[in-house]
Amino acid sequence: MKNRFSEFKRLSRDKLKGSCDRIPEKKRRMVVLGMCVLFTLLFAFVLWNSFRDPEVKDLFRIEHIIPLDLPQDSIINQLKDLTDGQKQ
Repeated sequence: MKNRFSEFKRLSRDKLKGSCDRIPEKKRRMVVLGMCVLFTLLFAFVLWNSFRDPEVKDLFRIEHIIPLDLPQDSIINQLKDLTDGQKQ
């Protein structure tokens, strides 16, 4: 598995180096800068759209838990009555 990964890494490095070598050196900086600007704009667009999506907004909405109505004869209320009677 490690051999396959290193082979893929070497192959991709050679492809990228070959592609960059074909671009004249004077234009290479502009091409790289243009690709960086394009990537930044694409990232900003995707991020902006993700926050405008109503489903994403619903993820950040907090739903509070409604407290339970316990009956008056529950064990908890009986224990509270016992402990309140001992404190007096």
